Amino acid sequence: MVTRRPDVDPSTVAFGLRVTAASRLSFTLIDLNGETGRRNGMASLSLRHPSVQLVARPADRLTVDTDANADEYRPVLVDFLGRMADRFALPPVGLTVERGLPPHHGFGSKTTTLLAAGKAYAALYGQAIDTASLARLAGRAGTSGASVNLIDRGGYLVDGGHLNPDDFNDDPQAYLLPSRFAHPAPKPPVLIQAPFPPWPILCIITEGSELHGKPELDWFRKTLPIPAAEARRTAHHVLLNLSTAVIEADYRHFCRALNVLTYEHHYKREQILVQPEPVQRMFREAESRDDIDAICISVTGPMCYAFTRDRTSALAWCDGLVRDGIARDFFFTNAQNHPAVIEGVPL
Repeated sequence: MVTRRPDVDPSTVAFGLRVTAASRLSFTLIDLNGETGRRNGMASLSLRHPSVQLVARPADRLTVDTDANADEYRPVLVDFLGRMADRFALPPVGLTVERGLPPHHGFGSKTTTLLAAGKAYAALYGQAIDTASLARLAGRAGTSGASVNLIDRGGYLVDGGHLNPDDFNDDPQAYLLPSRFAHPAPKPPVLIQAPFPPWPILCIITEGSELHGKPELDWFRKTLPIPAAEARRTAHHVLLNLSTAVIEADYRHFCRALNVLTYEHHYKREQILVQPEPVQRMFREAESRDDIDAICISVTGPMCYAFTRDRTSALAWCDGLVRDGIARDFFFTNAQNHPAVIEGVPL
């Protein structure tokens, strides 16, 4: 839904708008087989840190400035904002990405950055443009429904994926694709949304592989579709184990559910195998450590995340990972249980 306000006079805008949007953590994609008539679906979470922060201000012409993290997305932002201007009759905007998300790490950086920019631009000129319209214009949400739903909600979220087209069974690999290559599709419906408990989340940025572009497409084609039995098993596990533990704030059963997902489920094992041997060894080591209650990888990495009740020991382990060249950074964060924040800033 779009409420249009054509011919907005930029001189009447009294302030700029800053949008701060959480990053996305992926627990797992759910159904990458599709035989039941739907595909994809994801269990995901909003992370308070890292986040993207950007500012939109009135301008004489479209400009986009970014920090180093978001520099890769500058041409995409220019194109997207230009199409917004044409589609919604908006005056020019000057966009500054003050703090970008690291790209290709498993944080949902591209989708989140585009949607945050679109929200800032629309709100600056008083346009009510829903997230589904922005996602469609940006060409996002073709695979995961995580970032496009989390930006308006925060917390823990499970989306219902996409309805398969009539010709899906003729060539499933034509539709089981990364977001960048996926066919345009509606924003996936939200099946479960709940606040995530205040458990600390240990993010570990490994020195592993950053899978994107054609290598990611090739990996999808090689790996998918997964066996139908594995897709059904993952759907059942996400619903009755992972999600239930989150809603009941049951830390012990949540950690057990996450470890089962990491070490026993087909697609998650395939994602870990993308990573080089030192990162795979990190997972084997974590499984036997008393100070790591659970560990997982966000999509294909290289960002991994763990849960611990022994902060000192877990941080000492991470120090060792950095010394051994397995990780480059690590930090604690928490879930963000609210939508992206929009606030005015001086011109």
